[in-house]
Amino acid sequence: MIGNKQPEWLTEHAICSYDVDPQLTVRLPSLCRFMQEAAYRHAEHLELGHAALAEQKMGWVLARQRIEIGQLPKWGDTVKLRTWPSGIDRLFFYRDFEITDGSGVLVLQASTAWFVIDLEKRERVPSGFYLNVDRPVGPKVFDAKLGRLKECAGVKGDSVAVNHGDLDMNGHVNNVRYIEWVLNSLTLEFHQSHTLKELEVNHLAEAVYGHDVAVCTEETAPLHFAHSIVAGCTELFRARTVWEHR
Repeated sequence: MIGNKQPEWLTEHAICSYDVDPQLTVRLPSLCRFMQEAAYRHAEHLELGHAALAEQKMGWVLARQRIEIGQLPKWGDTVKLRTWPSGIDRLFFYRDFEITDGSGVLVLQASTAWFVIDLEKRERVPSGFYLNVDRPVGPKVFDAKLGRLKECAGVKGDSVAVNHGDLDMNGHVNNVRYIEWVLNSLTLEFHQSHTLKELEVNHLAEAVYGHDVAVCTEETAPLHFAHSIVAGCTELFRARTVWEHR
């Protein structure tokens, strides 16, 4: 510990009926919400959370994320989540995650990269903010750094309007909603016959209330896809997904 601060945060979650798909398997966005809440709670505990930053009119923003998926649990199962800060550099504050089921079998591993935004100016806070922070640092779950994804050359799908239900406590679209938009761009038949194994995302710009956003998708290799979310001519989000047959 650093002082009386816990270097990692542990939570436990029951998989409820509203967390699962028609196959009674937990949806990835539900697990992402568990991770997001645990990150917020641990940051509060470390006195670097929403309350501390809001006093300075600042907030955390997720920039990059990589997830590798093992055996997904079913409705009624319980999962255990562990998260910890995993490093810092001139660009990002890194936080990693591990989720296991009740038997200790790996559900997923994830790494995330965050920065701080000035909520009034909607501008990134200089990286010096992080470098003087006394914080615990644990191991990384992936050897490779979270990088910038390639552009997607796919065809644009139908647009959806950003509405009130998409916004989070900072007034911008919650990061899980982008993942849902990407996954929802694939057909029901595809989801029925495939399961997601890897997801990597880059957040490039904010979607805001009133935007009409559309998902572009390109299959770059068998069961490997590149995705992009755009609002007009502005690219907001990139993702890559890897799937396997059920």
